[in-house]
Amino acid sequence: MWGTSWRQRLRLLPLYVAAWLGERLPAAPRTRPPAAWPEGVTVVIPERDAPAMLSQALASVLDALERIAEPWQVIVAANGAPRSTYTEVAARFPAVEWVHSDAPLGFAGAVERGLVRARHGGVYLLNNDMTVEPGALAALLPWRGERVFAIGSQILQQAADGRREETGFTDWYANREGIHLYHAPVPAADEAVPHLAASGGASLFRTAQLREYLADSRAYDPFYWEDVEWSVRAWRDGCDVLFCPGSRVHHRHRATTARFYDKEALARIVERNRLLFDLRHRASGRDARWLLARVCALPYASQRELAHLRRARGVLGLRRARGGQPSPAPTLPGTLPSSYSYRLRAAQAPRRRVLFVTPFAVFPPRHGGARRVAEWVRGQKDAFAVALVTDEASLYDARSFTDFDGLAAVGIVQRDDAGKPSARDLAARIALHCHDALREAVAGALRELRPDVVVIEHAELAPLVRLRAPGARWILDLHDAYGPGDFANMEDARRFAAELSAYDALTVCSEEDAALVRHPRVVCLPNGAQVRGIDYRPSAGHGIVFVGPFRYEQNRLGIERFLREAWPAVRAAVSDATLTILGGDEALAAVANAPLLARDGVRVLGHRDDVARIVADHALAINPLTGIRGSAIKLVETLAQGRVCVTTAEGARGFRSAPGVLTTAGVARMAEPIVALLRDEPERHRLEAPVMEALDAYGWHHSVARQRELFAELT
Repeated sequence: MWGTSWRQRLRLLPLYVAAWLGERLPAAPRTRPPAAWPEGVTVVIPERDAPAMLSQALASVLDALERIAEPWQVIVAANGAPRSTYTEVAARFPAVEWVHSDAPLGFAGAVERGLVRARHGGVYLLNNDMTVEPGALAALLPWRGERVFAIGSQILQQAADGRREETGFTDWYANREGIHLYHAPVPAADEAVPHLAASGGASLFRTAQLREYLADSRAYDPFYWEDVEWSVRAWRDGCDVLFCPGSRVHHRHRATTARFYDKEALARIVERNRLLFDLRHRASGRDARWLLARVCALPYASQRELAHLRRARGVLGLRRARGGQPSPAPTLPGTLPSSYSYRLRAAQAPRRRVLFVTPFAVFPPRHGGARRVAEWVRGQKDAFAVALVTDEASLYDARSFTDFDGLAAVGIVQRDDAGKPSARDLAARIALHCHDALREAVAGALRELRPDVVVIEHAELAPLVRLRAPGARWILDLHDAYGPGDFANMEDARRFAAELSAYDALTVCSEEDAALVRHPRVVCLPNGAQVRGIDYRPSAGHGIVFVGPFRYEQNRLGIERFLREAWPAVRAAVSDATLTILGGDEALAAVANAPLLARDGVRVLGHRDDVARIVADHALAINPLTGIRGSAIKLVETLAQGRVCVTTAEGARGFRSAPGVLTTAGVARMAEPIVALLRDEPERHRLEAPVMEALDAYGWHHSVARQRELFAELT
């Protein structure tokens, strides 16, 4: 039962009944007849007390309008500030029309005021914190069509963590938290392409149709998710929503809302409206009971706002509008369909079929093992019909989906680690990772895809070979090599050896690991880096960087040992030396209980998408790992950025002869070469400058090619 008290259930009962009935009453689909767009463009800019930003937006949009050969008008819907605020702006831009409200109207309310004055067939909504490039509006007009509702511009905006936060090219997915909207990477296309929703901050809409949708979307006041609803309703009315990469605008993210709402208020409104959208459109596929349980977990203010009878009426009406649908939201965990930002490609002859199976999330790569698999999948999907079955659904997010483009199939599962202690023994880790959901997903992929080659990643998944049936060749990719001494008892070791013998080939990532395993066919596929197209710039300053996600225990142990044994000597010799630790999100959680990580000059960062840039911003890198197998991808990726890496001998496994690698006999001895390099910039530059002929030997393309050869040899 949803709710924690009879008062709460009574207050939200209309909302629940509306959602429940909306699932069961007959659908009320409708199809809008095709119609040409009337000529002309009206630009509407919702504005609240930001005359300086508004001036920049107006200057850019008036320049863009001069480049189109149709009638136009510009309307500023100013609200929440005195009319006198805009005296100078109005004088500077006499062609602009104004509608004004002293009271704040919210986004949809301001747009509604502006639309009253709109005279033309298309309305371009522009946030006041946007500027458009000169050809932005002209690029949109050729894509107006009889069945087109909206055409979105490309939005250029970067987050503080280096990620491209907004693009304007939108898609969605659902997980255990419900529905999520995201901005996907811009497709490499000259033409406009379909996408989920046109942004209300930088898109051209059909004026009459937008007026129709706008009134109902006031349920989302003051802002967020209303523009998603406009587009979803248009898709359901049989219309198209397009994205035009050639129309470009620049955005200062939340430059307006952040001035009037603190972070907590913004987060509350966004979450309330995300749930409201799901209630109105059943976007995640969740039933009324699940959704109301989520509503009951919202802050009290949000519950009160959603309890109004008009919210229930809106939910009932829109839940029945199940006509033409947008592409369904991919659901995690699950077997994914194609969506707007990626297209799965059917496994058809003559391409052979390859199935990769991993115990971790692959995209975006959060650690070296994921990087290795990501390069295999990216490198092979053009030559083969590649399918992926992967664990850790909770780590897949908006950054993941674009890499599914061109795959034959994707299945994502989630193991349940709740209440289970961290497994240190290899046999215990195998039992943890080979769980029922993963086995079932692999069995299903084997039935549906009938692969020619199955690649199992990591020793922890070795028992999956028991699912083997005649036809496919099976390969176990050992990121770390293991032997009998790695098991607590001989029975576990014998079972593991028997499983290895059932594979047609084993692949390892270093010659050192190849010497540790016994099998008739052992192939070394070295780890590598993207070494082509490097933009080298000489290092500067006294910054040191360590790339090592703490989810791999050896990374945490290695950097802690460095902080104890080498860092004091480095700081004593070079007082302004700094150490940046890219330890993933697990490192951020460890900081509070790890005094070593709080030492002077030490900075710890969580997961980043701009690792290469951060490495390039430092003078050199370190790799203080001991007691490891495999090889450290971070080492060769450092070299690819034109930075020296000072490492232990064990940390250099697989790359001891690589240019730019300086090895030491132990962690404590790393201090001496680090200090020398920080003090001697010319020598550091001599060592770090990439020699492309030598570095090319460590490129991923060689390992991808050798893996492809192995597939051919086996089949």
